[in-house]
Amino acid sequence: MGAPTRTVAVRVPQWPLMAALDRHQRRAEADARAQAPGSRDGGGEGGGGRDTRGAEPSAPVDPLQDPVLLLENHRVVEVTAAALQAGARPGQTRRAARAACPEALVLEADRESESGLFELVAAAVDTVAAGVDVLRPGTLLMAARGPARHHGGEEQLAERILDAVADHTGWEAAVGVADGPFAALLAAGAGRIVRPGRSADYLAPHPVAALRHAPVGPGWGHRGQPSATRPEKKLDLAETVDLLQRLGIATLGDLAALPSASVADRFGPDVAELHLLARGEEPAPPAAHHPAQPVLAETVLDPPLVRTDQAAFVARPLAEQLHEQLVSRGLVCTRLRIVARTEGGEEMERTWRHDGALTVADVVDRIRWQCDGWITRARLGGPATGAIVRIGLHPAQLAPAGESAPALWGGAGESAQRAARALARAQGLAGEDAVLVPALVGGRLLARELTAVPWRSERPDPQPGPWPGALPRPVPATVFRHPPPVALLDAGGAPVVVTARGLLSAAPAQLRVVAPGVPALDRMGLRAGTALTVLAHGAPTVLDERWWATDGDRAARLPLVVRGTQDEETALLTLSRTGQWGVEGIYD
Repeated sequence: MGAPTRTVAVRVPQWPLMAALDRHQRRAEADARAQAPGSRDGGGEGGGGRDTRGAEPSAPVDPLQDPVLLLENHRVVEVTAAALQAGARPGQTRRAARAACPEALVLEADRESESGLFELVAAAVDTVAAGVDVLRPGTLLMAARGPARHHGGEEQLAERILDAVADHTGWEAAVGVADGPFAALLAAGAGRIVRPGRSADYLAPHPVAALRHAPVGPGWGHRGQPSATRPEKKLDLAETVDLLQRLGIATLGDLAALPSASVADRFGPDVAELHLLARGEEPAPPAAHHPAQPVLAETVLDPPLVRTDQAAFVARPLAEQLHEQLVSRGLVCTRLRIVARTEGGEEMERTWRHDGALTVADVVDRIRWQCDGWITRARLGGPATGAIVRIGLHPAQLAPAGESAPALWGGAGESAQRAARALARAQGLAGEDAVLVPALVGGRLLARELTAVPWRSERPDPQPGPWPGALPRPVPATVFRHPPPVALLDAGGAPVVVTARGLLSAAPAQLRVVAPGVPALDRMGLRAGTALTVLAHGAPTVLDERWWATDGDRAARLPLVVRGTQDEETALLTLSRTGQWGVEGIYD
C-alpha cells in the first residue's frame, strides 16, 4: 500500500451510448450523401451502431430529448433519460425494453469502435496536460500535482480539460480530483474536487454498488480466487459487489470499517484491493524494474498502415515479440506505451493501464484499438497524421515475473477449489478440529504468539501489545508448544542458571539432550543422551509476566549455537523455567 496520489479523473458519461450515437449519426450522413442526386459516394461507413427502425436516413438524435437504447448480447446496457422515463431499464431484454418504449432508437454496442473513438477525447486532454493514461474507453486518469501547478490550481485545470474536450470533440466530459483514483472517479461523476486528506470521508456514504466503477482493469481477478457463489467461475467484479450487498454491507464506509486481515482471509487479495480503495487509499505500484538492456518491440510497416483492418495483421507478431523479450528477462509489463511514427515524421503515443500483467492478447487488443483511434481521429477532422510507417511498444512499468506468480495451490482457481473440497471433506469426516490453520494472536513466548484454529472459522482478534521481550523477526522455523527438556552445563559440568539479576551463572559450554524421541530434534541430530558443544551464546532475556499475581510466569530466553553430531552448526532458542532448560525453537 502506498500513500494515495492526487489524481484527476476524466469521464465521458455514458460513453458506450455516446459512441454508438456518433456512429449512427455518421452512418446516417453517409447514407444521405450516397442517396443525394448526383452523388458518386457508393456507401457509408461501417460501424456497430445500427438503426433498427429503418434503412432511410434519420434526423440527428438528441440524447437529452430522444429515447435511445443501447444493446449488447441482446440486453440493454445503456438508456437515455427519455427512455428511462418511459420505463426502459438497463438489464432488460430487447423485447421488454421495446415494449416499454416502442419509439426508442435501438443501437448495438461495438467495443472495438468505442476504444478507437475515445482517442479523440484522450487527444483533447493531451492539449492541456501530458501523462494521460487510458483506464478504459470512456475514462482517463492522470496525476494532478504537476498539471495543477502549471495551470494555477486544480479548479483551473478542471475547467481547461472540460473546455478542451468540448471544443475538440463536442462531447460533455466530467472531471473529478481527489486522493487516489477511485475517489477521483466518483468525484468526476459529481464534478467535484475533494480536498486533500478527505477522500475516505467522501467515499464513506456512497453505496457499495459504486465499486462497479472501481479503477481495476481487465486483469482484476487474475489471481484466480474462486467465486464464493459460483465456484466454477473466476472472480467477477459485479458478482462480488452483489455478494457484499447480500452480506449487509450497504456503503463503502461499512466495507472500509472491516478489518483488513479479515477481508483478505475471507475473500482473497482481489477483494482486499477493493477494501483498500473503499478506504480512500490505492495499491502500491509494482516494484519498478530497470533492466540493463531496454525492452522494446518495433516494426516497420510496408505498406504503411492507413486502414483499421491492417492493424489486426500487425498487432499479433509485434505483441509476441515483446512477450518473448519479457519472458527471457523474467519480467511482466503492467503499463504499456504505444508509439507510432507517420510518413511526415510525426510521433504519436498513448499509455494504457492494466491491472496485473499484460498478456499477448491484451497487447494485441490495445495495439488494434489505438491504431483505430489514430486513424479515426484523422478521418474525423483531427490533425492530418498521414500513414503510419512504424509502431513501437515501450513498457512504461515493469515488474519481476515472480510478483505475478501463482499461489501455492496454483492461480487458476481449479486447484484451489480441489484443495478446498478436500479440506472440507476432511472436516466432514473427522470433525471441525481435523483441519487447523495458524493464526497470529501476539505474545512474548513463541508458543503463545500463534494459535491453531479450525479452517474456515473466524480468526481470533490479536491481543494488544506492545510485548517487551518478544523475539524479533525472523523467528525460528520450528517452534515447540511444549519445549523438550535439555541440560545446559558449564565447562566444569555444573548446571548453568539465570540469576535474579538476569545474568548467567557461568558461560555455557555443553548442551545435553534429555527428552527422548522428539522427531524434530532427531532430524537435527539432537538425539536423547547426546552432548553438544556450545559454540556461541547470546545474552539472556528475562520474561516476567504478571509478576504481581500468583499465576504469574517467569522465564529466561537464551539463544545458542551448538555443534551437532555431524559437525554441523545449529542455532537454537532455549527457555529456562525454575532452573529447567528446554528448547523453544530451532532455526533451520
